[in-house]
Amino acid sequence: MNRETKITALTFSYFALALVLCVAEYFKITNILLVCKPLLMPLLAILYLLSTKKNCLWYLVSLVFAFFSNVFFLFTDSKLLLYGIIAFLFYRIATIITVLKKGDPIDWLPLTLATVPFLFIFSYLIYVMVSPSNPSFYPTIINDLIISIFSGMGLASYVMNDNKKNSWLIISTLLFTFLVIIFMTENFYFPNEVFKPLSAVVFALAHYAFYLFVIEADEDQTTIDLP
Repeated sequence: MNRETKITALTFSYFALALVLCVAEYFKITNILLVCKPLLMPLLAILYLLSTKKNCLWYLVSLVFAFFSNVFFLFTDSKLLLYGIIAFLFYRIATIITVLKKGDPIDWLPLTLATVPFLFIFSYLIYVMVSPSNPSFYPTIINDLIISIFSGMGLASYVMNDNKKNSWLIISTLLFTFLVIIFMTENFYFPNEVFKPLSAVVFALAHYAFYLFVIEADEDQTTIDLP
């Protein structure tokens, strides 16, 4: 089996697994979720390692934290939910470093202007949905601050330089923004059975779009040399 065939097979397996998770979330098939959900990030990591020779360590680190957040979010216990939010926080920091390393040079004024709308959105959602007495209150604030910066980076990069790499980045950031909104609504405001399968679909698409951003960036010679 040649390299391209392996990549195609892994890509098909990734989306097939995402579909299985969507169905399992909708019908609340716990055993399938416990077995299959932790496999999604390792599968994407293998796909990335096979797809490029210019491996980005920070991207692989981000997938490790995404794996742990996936595992913690399988459970409803408030302490495990908190651990999941913390793991997701470190995941998001690693993705921002990945964008700094692989993306276009940052222009701070466009980044600031692009970040402000997301800050307003998430500040309002926290005000409406999350009680200060909730143990996840402060980690949620930090998470939403970081996702706002991440989303601002995607928007600023796309506006300043509309190319294939930045197109995948803005798609990924918007999907992740939508995912955070779904997560907050489901866990802090209005639980509904439709949110779980929707989250599974958005989660898989967002991660795959970011993977494509990294792949495109690996082929771009103008990368920033971070450790």
